[in-house]
Amino acid sequence: MLAFDNIQSLMKKLIIIILILFSKSIFAESLEPKCKGNDDSKWTNCYGSISKNGTTYVGKFMNGMMHGKGTFTYSDGATYFGEFKNGEESGKGTFICWQHGAKYVGDFLNGKKHGKGTYNFPDGSNYVGDWKDGYRDGDGVYTFKSGKKKVGTFKKNKFLGDSHDG
Repeated sequence: MLAFDNIQSLMKKLIIIILILFSKSIFAESLEPKCKGNDDSKWTNCYGSISKNGTTYVGKFMNGMMHGKGTFTYSDGATYFGEFKNGEESGKGTFICWQHGAKYVGDFLNGKKHGKGTYNFPDGSNYVGDWKDGYRDGDGVYTFKSGKKKVGTFKKNKFLGDSHDG
């Protein structure tokens, strides 16, 4: 098990490095200049990187906040890359929790899953459909690892419709 943990740790580090390098190559072609000075609260219309409290952000800034395309790495290693607005995940993005193996690709609003998206759970099940304020909410399909499906309407993560086998 120790070898697996070492491989998993190495893979996480490698993926984070690739994401940061990929982000930098995107931003190298950006029209925004590199952020200048040490006071990131004054950075505006530029791209740069900051590290605080075990987190890292590489991307665009507006009025001292993450705004535009960027990559945010949380202290536990989870990563969000996509669009930011006024310091929060808003727009199209991808969130990956390396520790648990969960992944969400879709729309965000004010730091929460909101709109259309796909969430792959660590147990192998997934949900494709509508999200509201971070919850499965609206029309969607929840597929269990076994292949069985729940197709219909969800409200705050609870299934309200009829189940269908897939």
